[in-house]
Amino acid sequence: MNLDSSRRRGPKPVRQSLRFQQREAARAGILDAAEELIAAKGLHGAPLVDIARRAGVAVGTLYNYFADRDDLVRALFESRRALIRPQILEAIARGRELRFEAHLRKFVTDTLTIYDQHRRFLKVVFEAEHLKPVGNTSAAEMQIAVDEIVAKGVLEGELAAGPTAELVGLTIWGGLKANVMRRISDGRPLGDFADDLVTLVLDGARKKPSR
Repeated sequence: MNLDSSRRRGPKPVRQSLRFQQREAARAGILDAAEELIAAKGLHGAPLVDIARRAGVAVGTLYNYFADRDDLVRALFESRRALIRPQILEAIARGRELRFEAHLRKFVTDTLTIYDQHRRFLKVVFEAEHLKPVGNTSAAEMQIAVDEIVAKGVLEGELAAGPTAELVGLTIWGGLKANVMRRISDGRPLGDFADDLVTLVLDGARKKPSR
């Protein structure tokens, strides 16, 4: 009898694993549908009933995963951040063996390439930034990365220390964000302004040779 009970219990982990995979697939499908509709129609143009329909589930099923639309959007932020953040951290790590200007150009280009791959999610970010989870460190990490590259420029004698160097970092980061927002809105590619942005900033900020 005990042996028979053991045999009956044996398959349960497989069934539970399959059930878990099905739930995760359904959840991922809902997040994908939310991203698609919010990016296309805006936050207020993507009611839960439309998101559920696009995901191929009942509205009641959607509520099994998310309490409301805000909860859904926050989950979307967390899901995409888990995907994008490692890519950004890798971009930050690359190019550290390069000299200042080459490093800066590579970082800006690589970052914009990553953003271009996730432009639909960025539209959601611009639409629902107020729902970004507390404790998101992405912007701070990017600013620190830019500041580290700028500090290299000071050490190499390419940039003047002090307020000028600080303004270079702020202008690069601010220019990135502003251009990404505009180009995401009007559908233009992101990567083709990387060199122009760096050139614009450096031509006005590069340390002039002493006479």
